[in-house]
Formats: sequence, C-alpha cells, structure tokens
Amino acid sequence: MATEAVPHRSHVGASPELERFYAEVGEFHMRPLWLVLADAMTPEPTPKSVPHVWRWRDVEPRITKAGRLVTADQAERRVLMLLNPALDKPAATATLFAGIQMVLPGEIARTHHHSPAAIRFVIQGEGAHTTVNGEKSIMSKGDYLTTPNWTWHDHGNESKEPVIWLDGLDMPFVIMMDAMFFQYFPEETQPVTKRMDDSKYRWGANLKPSWVRPSDGGVYSPLLNYRWQDTREVLHRLREDEGSPCDGILMEYVNPYTGGPSLPTMDAHLQLLRAGEHTTAHRHVASTVYNVAEGGGYSIINGKRFDWALNDTFVVPAWSWHEHASTGGEAVLFSYSDRPILRSFGLDREQIHQP
Repeated sequence: MATEAVPHRSHVGASPELERFYAEVGEFHMRPLWLVLADAMTPEPTPKSVPHVWRWRDVEPRITKAGRLVTADQAERRVLMLLNPALDKPAATATLFAGIQMVLPGEIARTHHHSPAAIRFVIQGEGAHTTVNGEKSIMSKGDYLTTPNWTWHDHGNESKEPVIWLDGLDMPFVIMMDAMFFQYFPEETQPVTKRMDDSKYRWGANLKPSWVRPSDGGVYSPLLNYRWQDTREVLHRLREDEGSPCDGILMEYVNPYTGGPSLPTMDAHLQLLRAGEHTTAHRHVASTVYNVAEGGGYSIINGKRFDWALNDTFVVPAWSWHEHASTGGEAVLFSYSDRPILRSFGLDREQIHQP
C-alpha cells in the first residue's frame, strides 16, 4: 500500500490573509506545525553527523604539542576534542563526545565530578592511574575504564612516559536534557579509601558478593577497570566461533549486577575481525565511536570507504549502512555507542542489508 504524503505548506496553499496569519502568530512565539511537519516527521532518521576518521598520525603529534604548551593544571583536563565536521557543538555524534586526553609524568588532573558519565580506553603508555570514588587503578594500553556520573575522579601519572587515552562521554545528551552539573573536590586529589583495584577483586571472577547492595540500584557497573589482558584473551579464545555476520566476534563489557551495559547511557564493545573477514552491512539507530586497538582495515559507511589504522578513531552516525573489513591480518576494534539510551525509550532499531 502506498504511503500517503505528509502534508506540508504547499498543500495548504497560500494567500495574503494566510501570510498575515503566519506573521501574527509569530509575534506570540507560535508557528503552525503544518509548515514543518514534513521536515520533522521523516520516514527514517536523518542524522546531522557524518562519518569521519581522526587519524592517529594527525592526532598524536598535536596532543604531544599540547603537552608542551599547556599544563594539566592550566587545562583542568588536557583533551583534544574530536569534532564531527557536520555538527556545531563539541560532539562526535548528536549524543556522544569523544576526545583524546594525555597526562604527562608527574602530573595530576585534579578531582571533580559531573553529571555526564565517562569511559576511558587507553591508547598509548603504561602506568598512569585514575581514582574513582576512592578506588585507584593503574592504566595500561587497551584497558577500558568506567566513570559513572557524579563520581569523584582524578587522574595522575607516576610513570616515566606520557599516557594517552580516548575519552568518551554522554555529555551532548546530558546538555540536551538540561541536566548538566559540575563540581570540584575540596582538595586536588581525593583520598584513596579502598585497596588498589578493589572492584576487580570483588567482581572480576563472575562472582557476586551477596552482602553488597548497590547504592545506585545497580545501573552502573561496579567494575572500574576491564583489563586488556583479560578481555583480549577472551576475544581471541572465541575466534573459531561463527560470530555475528555484521560484527564478527563482538564482545560487550557488561555490568555484573545486571548483565547489561556497563553504563546506563553508553555501552562498550571489543570486536575481532579475523584475517580477510568482511562483515555484512547493517544499520541501527545507535551511533557509534570506534578506536582501532590492533591491526588495520576499512569500513564502508553509506557507500563510501574509510580506511583506518592502529589508534585511529572513527564514527558511524545513526542509521548509516556500514560494514567492516580487516586488511593485512586481523584487526581489533573498541567501540562505544548510545544504544542504552535508545533501548530505555523503546527507540532502538536495526536493519541488515539484503543483497
């Protein structure tokens, strides 16, 4: 059955009297819906963000230069934002922020908390640390760390080399919801009140302390650091499985309380593309930010090829056809998306390309 066209202004017609009416209601901060209905109620999503690759060969020398020009104390957080070329706000997609943060040896990024939740994926270096609500964890390349919203957190580097990581936040979503709050801790660093990696001892072996009741209702993962040495091993252990036709071997970092996403507004995945693997194209309403953890390859997004190499970051906007392929061997991708937000409102949708 043919779908009836959505009415718009040309269907209403035009007359001098109608034009005067439009001007009249405008004076009272009103506007007829029929003038914009076709643009608002589209048959499918029309995201403003576009696919883009931020190449490590461009990012690394500039974050290094920033380290020479700006101290951590001056910058609060020394971060280069990864800005989507089609958006006029500090965001990689409509709902997701991405940035590259560097902490130099001996530096401290002071303690604060805010309503956006954050993730960290370590790109380069070993030995920096983050402390979240009294728990300290040493960061290594490939580690995935969570910072739930409104948790006190600071970073430091007691090693002899710079440590660089990908920051992912739901900040654009929080700003859009008019829910932004930010506050400094009274001191530069918060006291460490728990043993190192306490959450890994409690939750890292698929065992749950029966006497522990989460203060947040369990919506946030109690695990601070999902170690690369563990996650990569599991990923490769399943390499002989069939996996997903659209994503290869795709593993999700889960909340041990619920089995769901590690944060209520962002999920995160680790993905293995085996040598020569080329996935089936699909699209979903969730927008996704990727970082290349190992190897190289390319993605075809809405019919255009985007090549990527080690440590590159790229974005797949909402409802964009995309497929991935490894080149020259295997590739591992880290990713995070806004799918938990969509699922909570019943807005998640996915479509697999049918040749």
